[in-house]
Amino acid sequence: MRAVDGVSFEIESGDTIGVVGESGCGKSVTGLSMLRLVPPPGRVTDGRVIFEGRDLRTLSEDQMRRVRGGTISMIFQDPMTSLNPVLRISRQITESLVAHAGCSAREAKRQAVELLKNVGIPAAEKRIDDYPHQFSGGMRQRVMIAIAIACNPRILIADEPTTALDVTIQAQIIELMRGICDKIGTSIMLITHNLGVVAGMCQHVAVMYAGRIVESAPAGQIFARPRHPYTHGLLGSTPRMDNVKRKLQPIRGLPPSLLNPPRQCAFAPRCAYSEERCWNDVPEYQAVDSRHFATCFRSREQLW
Repeated sequence: MRAVDGVSFEIESGDTIGVVGESGCGKSVTGLSMLRLVPPPGRVTDGRVIFEGRDLRTLSEDQMRRVRGGTISMIFQDPMTSLNPVLRISRQITESLVAHAGCSAREAKRQAVELLKNVGIPAAEKRIDDYPHQFSGGMRQRVMIAIAIACNPRILIADEPTTALDVTIQAQIIELMRGICDKIGTSIMLITHNLGVVAGMCQHVAVMYAGRIVESAPAGQIFARPRHPYTHGLLGSTPRMDNVKRKLQPIRGLPPSLLNPPRQCAFAPRCAYSEERCWNDVPEYQAVDSRHFATCFRSREQLW
């Protein structure tokens, strides 16, 4: 079984790329693979992860530890399970500052307090010694962001950073991430199923389905003129504030099982535009224009 197969994309310095798709399409595994954190028995069998001229797959485990949390950081889906419940917040923030920035314990704690202030946690001097359970969901997510940006990483992988938060808190967290990363020049890989978040934050979008990227383009092109039926279906099933009378259109059917991957276009059984060749061959990842790519035989046609 391959959870992810043939995924390829680039993240430019200072840019934000949104990786979108429904649950189980391989978004999180892609992010974990970049940092060599895929839990066993899963493993990366092929490919390269090039960062600043080095292939991360060739580094030793000691070298990767210096990369994780230092030059590349990750915000995981659920802060309650990602934060250690028996350690104070101060310990969890300062350990990366000591390990990667070479700070003394005293200096690390001072910087940790500043980080909590920067992510909007009130009374940071007092809250720094609290435990994770003493924070609300939104505040725990802010703590996770503080840990992730502690060493000014070059890339921040944010895996569903607004999951289980109410809409107001979601907006605050996204605005916080955008402001901080603009300030320190960090590139962001935003993993999400929320197209509204992508529209407000990302310059580029990669749409995943059944373990593959099926469409990739600048965000404006994806939203204005999608070229893959799956992307079109995602947009059609997403509420929009500018057209409240538009009826939402669900994507019919279910994703294929990756235990027995299809030998044709994986989206063909759910696609209203499929034709005979879609059921017999796997479409190649082809250019629609210089920056827009899609895996669909009909990507150059005006289907909608």
